[in-house]
Amino acid sequence: MLIAKINPPAIKSLESTPFSTSTKNLEYMTALARPYVPGSSSTNFQIQFGSVNLNELGEIIGFNNELTSQLKMTSEELVTWGTDDSILLSLISTKLGVSILETINTSGNNF
Repeated sequence: MLIAKINPPAIKSLESTPFSTSTKNLEYMTALARPYVPGSSSTNFQIQFGSVNLNELGEIIGFNNELTSQLKMTSEELVTWGTDDSILLSLISTKLGVSILETINTSGNNF
């Protein structure tokens, strides 16, 4: 799984009581093609925003999906994608208007 730390973070509104709310900053995002169809004129992505779980060594051992958004991108927008998914996260972040501070590959971790 590839996770990006983003700036500004996504903001999730939380209802504390029926009369008050608070917000939570979600500093990480990942994206999943739902479905991915090679050669399609457009691709729908499920963008997941959340936080990460760390072990005692500070290594990421989990991702908490706390907010989900949908994004459709055309084949023209994805022309530079290829096999490097960090490029995909960069394309998505540009379309969302956020910057990527760090890209983390969690494939070696126990997700």
